[in-house]
Amino acid sequence: MKEDVQTTGPRSGLARFLHAVLTWRYLPIGLAILAMALTLPALSVGWILEDHLQRWAMAGSSEYGELLPVPPDIWRFFDGDAARTERMMDAGWIPWWTYREIRWAFWRPLAALTHVLDYQFWPDSSELMHVQSLLWFGALIACTTLLYRRFMPVAAAAGLAGLLYALDDSHGTAVGFLANRNALLATLFGVLALLAHHRWRRDNWRAGAALGPILLAMSLLSAEAGIGIFAYLLAYEIVLDRGLVVQRLRRLIPYVLVILVWRVLWWYQGYGVEGVGIYTDPLADPLGFLLALPVRMPLLLLGQWAIPPGEFSIFSPQNLHWVWLIGVTVLILLAVLFAPVLRRSRLARFWALGMLLASVAPCASSPQDRQLFFVGIGAMGLLAEYLTWVFSGHLRDNYSLSRLVPTVLLAIALIVIHVLGSPVLLYVRAKWPMGPQYFLESCHTLPKVDSSIEKQDLIFLNHPAPGHLLYMLSARAVNEQPLPRRTRVLASALSRQTIRRPDAQTLLVRLKRGYLGRWFDKMFRSTDHPLAVGEKVELTGMIVEITELTDDGRPAEVSFRFAVPLEDPSLRWLRWNKDHFEPFVPPAIGETIGFPRAKLPL
Repeated sequence: MKEDVQTTGPRSGLARFLHAVLTWRYLPIGLAILAMALTLPALSVGWILEDHLQRWAMAGSSEYGELLPVPPDIWRFFDGDAARTERMMDAGWIPWWTYREIRWAFWRPLAALTHVLDYQFWPDSSELMHVQSLLWFGALIACTTLLYRRFMPVAAAAGLAGLLYALDDSHGTAVGFLANRNALLATLFGVLALLAHHRWRRDNWRAGAALGPILLAMSLLSAEAGIGIFAYLLAYEIVLDRGLVVQRLRRLIPYVLVILVWRVLWWYQGYGVEGVGIYTDPLADPLGFLLALPVRMPLLLLGQWAIPPGEFSIFSPQNLHWVWLIGVTVLILLAVLFAPVLRRSRLARFWALGMLLASVAPCASSPQDRQLFFVGIGAMGLLAEYLTWVFSGHLRDNYSLSRLVPTVLLAIALIVIHVLGSPVLLYVRAKWPMGPQYFLESCHTLPKVDSSIEKQDLIFLNHPAPGHLLYMLSARAVNEQPLPRRTRVLASALSRQTIRRPDAQTLLVRLKRGYLGRWFDKMFRSTDHPLAVGEKVELTGMIVEITELTDDGRPAEVSFRFAVPLEDPSLRWLRWNKDHFEPFVPPAIGETIGFPRAKLPL
């Protein structure tokens, strides 16, 4: 691997200092400490979203115990049991449009054990739970830096790759969001698997041949994302290793067997996704996955290399085509400017191929930067190779000014993004892992609620994130706050709303953009399971009927008929107004009122 380009030592005082830092013997530990320091705001996050549900599941519930995930199987949110889903809908944990046979269950026993540890020894301390996540993150950064050192012959380039990976802002979400700790474990065990495989092939360390598949299994048992390390194992045998192609691919057989056994056990135990609009199972729906791949991959890689983050396509779907075009353009530009490094460096080709292959599995879901742990390994390795080549001193002698300028400008832009900008965003994302904290809290804050709510149905006329109902109720249950008798959400607040009251017990709700058009709503019903005109959903005290569809087959207008008049004291009404909930008085019979579309604080 002597193809890498730095052949002259650093000359200036600054260059010598940077070289000394990047080649420091204890750099893996130093970068681990740096990364943990930048993500220290995670200690103040507390519990958010799924954390509340998992906390409730761990504590148990005498009233709702049969509906909660069973510890330690805390990622089995929906198991395909229509009766259980209907009971959850009737209690109001999930929206009325939820697909009755929805399946949303993941097998993550190793990650679950870390949460069992949390709730066994410090159940009331979110700070100590976040400390555990920080320690896993530090271990991941140290091991990834060691991986770069083992693979990259230029010590400074390896140190730079480790620094870039440690500063990558996409890691902040998993550090600050306890329920996303599984990504840290999966990536850590995956990195160790690749290290074991490399040591086996380079140093003839035979234990690595057995240890690699074991560590891959541990990665998969931490999170499904662990499949991402196979991308680098495959790239290793294609690009870096020697021998006949058949011989190289045979070395991957143990890893393939591990994946097959894991997937069969995963399927046999009822894990998987069905009816969830934000996921596409590559095996259950290969055509749908292949169609989604060219749409999602540029958005995902754009979030890795530049801006905006992958989540932008979720919160601004109307601009999806423009962001996609930007993503494709940026990737083409990077490919053209990286071409000289890719041609001359086998290691650069390995990082690039590993990055691209690792980008495939995350495309089973909507693009989100927190899916970039494995993608970032190759991306930061490739970026370090490129920056080392650009500043090696050879360009001035071999490049004309017309080629030198764009090359240097791209290098400077990437430094600004990944060295100067990323640490700031890493800090912010650790502090606000799933968006602004005040917004999450406002979705849980109910005005003037006392114990009387236990005898009332709480009706949300509109809600900016209907899926948060379950988290709100979980938080209230764990904190021993009064729970409503039942909860109902009529519509998303992210579309202009027109309300008409034809009689004493009925509301007709029309959304300008229709139901199930937003990512938050599709979480509970995919387009593969459409609702039809005249279809009814019967819940205790309320019957929902679809009265009109949009041009693309989604509900446009829905009738909600209650068992009692809308002014009955057993119903407590709330509506979303800008950034909070406020009491709502239903319109008079025959009256029509409207509300503007709510805007998310992002």
